[in-house]
Amino acid sequence: MQDVNPISNSFFEGEIAFSRIRIPKRLFIPFFFVLLAKTVASIFVYYSLNVPSSGTFWTDPNRVFAWEQNNVFLENLNKTAQWSSVFLGWDSAWYLSIMTKGYAFSSQSYSFFPGLPVFGSLFRVILQDPAISLVICVGVFGVLWVPAYQLVAENYMSREAALGSALLFAFSPYVFLFTTVAYSEGLFLFFILSAWHFFKKGKVGYASLLATVAVVTRVVGVLVVLPVVIESLQKNKSRRLRNALLSCLPIVALFIWLAYCQLTANDWLASIHSTEWNSLYSFRRLLFEGLPAKGIQAFAELPFQHWLSPPHWLLPIAMWGAIIVPPFLIHKMAKVEKSLAVYSLVYYVGVLAFGALVSTPRFVSVLFPLWIPLTAKLSKNKKSAAVVVAAATLSFVVSLDLWINFLNGQFIA
Repeated sequence: MQDVNPISNSFFEGEIAFSRIRIPKRLFIPFFFVLLAKTVASIFVYYSLNVPSSGTFWTDPNRVFAWEQNNVFLENLNKTAQWSSVFLGWDSAWYLSIMTKGYAFSSQSYSFFPGLPVFGSLFRVILQDPAISLVICVGVFGVLWVPAYQLVAENYMSREAALGSALLFAFSPYVFLFTTVAYSEGLFLFFILSAWHFFKKGKVGYASLLATVAVVTRVVGVLVVLPVVIESLQKNKSRRLRNALLSCLPIVALFIWLAYCQLTANDWLASIHSTEWNSLYSFRRLLFEGLPAKGIQAFAELPFQHWLSPPHWLLPIAMWGAIIVPPFLIHKMAKVEKSLAVYSLVYYVGVLAFGALVSTPRFVSVLFPLWIPLTAKLSKNKKSAAVVVAAATLSFVVSLDLWINFLNGQFIA
């Protein structure tokens, strides 16, 4: 395998010690670049939109949609530092509203799992301000997931290639944006990746606890049980029962959340029944409702169906790409790690069946196993470093455009 990175092997083998915790130096490379890029991007967006004097679409009572979560959102933003509004828009209002009002303030709030509100509230214990706490929480996990992915990727490719893969993943436009603004993607990625990393290290107990947090952050976190069970069945008999029982922890966490929904909303499936986007086409609704009623015209409506705001120019391209490309990557992943291919397939089918098709770019972009076959050839080409730099730079520019239009009220995904 060729070494395509000019960084010396001695650096890749080095470690930095914090008390008894030893962190490999190589993990700081993508961490540093992503943190720097997000900092520079936030400053650029702040001044390019003239936020100090003009605010954003979401902070303007005359422009923002008159939805109940946005009213709570505006109440909080009137009491906080103006820079935080650079990271807040669309669903951010729900997370902030749940943090400050709880789930009872709206039946629609149950669409959003409690992971991010809970972690945001933990930050609030120190920072006091709910909006700042939410933004800082998202900012922390929005960069911590990158070295977690790098560690996972190293199981399937060289360390140099894993570094490049982590950078391409982190700078991909939808991932860059939605792990920077106040959404749950960064928190979910950190815990699902950490869970898989510890499982591959044979620490099933830690993996199950981390997966439990992933489940209460996004429902798809429960799917990590599938590869854990598949690989556990291949272990020696003495560990099968133990691993099977530990793998049930994420399922237990999901049932606790469903029980909470029943107790507070009198509906076990409140998270499904309350979605405000249920009028939009999922693949299932497109097949069984849209096509029978409208024929081929139903396809023409995607992704412009019932919009309150104009969709971003990239959305149609990204949506069809997120629908068409994953099956090919899942097939390739099956040749590398069958258990992760199963995880990816069930995740992908679930997104098509139950998620709005217009949101597939956001949902599919964080499906981490897809990035392994997508970037696997980085270690086989001497020009890989140049490819990574060029692709990351282009992605960064597109990310800035997504971010600015996100704050201007356009629907991104």
